[in-house]
Amino acid sequence: MLRAGLLTLVLLPWTAQAERIFEYRDADGGVVFTDRGQKQMPDDHSLLKVRKGWEYEPQPLPPEQRDRYDPDIRYAARSHDLDPALIKAVIHAESLFDPYAVSSAGAEGLMQLMPETAGHLNVHRPFDPRQNILGGSEFLAYLQQRFDRLEHVLAAYNAGETNVRKYGGIPPFTETQNYVKKVKELLTDYRQQFSASNETVANR
Repeated sequence: MLRAGLLTLVLLPWTAQAERIFEYRDADGGVVFTDRGQKQMPDDHSLLKVRKGWEYEPQPLPPEQRDRYDPDIRYAARSHDLDPALIKAVIHAESLFDPYAVSSAGAEGLMQLMPETAGHLNVHRPFDPRQNILGGSEFLAYLQQRFDRLEHVLAAYNAGETNVRKYGGIPPFTETQNYVKKVKELLTDYRQQFSASNETVANR
């Protein structure tokens, strides 16, 4: 988790709803997302809201929907020194490639940026695919500088940097565990896709 006033990111995939997710403000003013009810939290955590969580459900995607943003993804990957397959896997899990996706918490666009976060990332048009992808990729690059393991980067993207440090790895939240697993599965597929695409270009 990043403190409000720096980067506060709420990321929800566009998928089936499941467990309740509780939003708290801790003693330092930070926002914490967890599946733990009030009785399981310290007294210095104030409940802000309760919302439904999620579980990922695979959905078929036509190639024209799945691949239409590949040029922007490649550009963002070069700009932020990222694996394009990682960016694409996160987009898939977050919005199913819908540039106008809006979560129940207000996260917007392909990589589901909260308005405050988008402002800090200079994303002034969150529904513009390139701006949104560049902003989300910048945040991924930021997390890669702070965590050595991909699983921790993904967990921080979903549950917040503070939660990953607090638990010494992936937090014990069902939604975060499912998120990390699904993005890693998608990452394998998209690495194969980008590899095949590069080979095709090289052979022309």
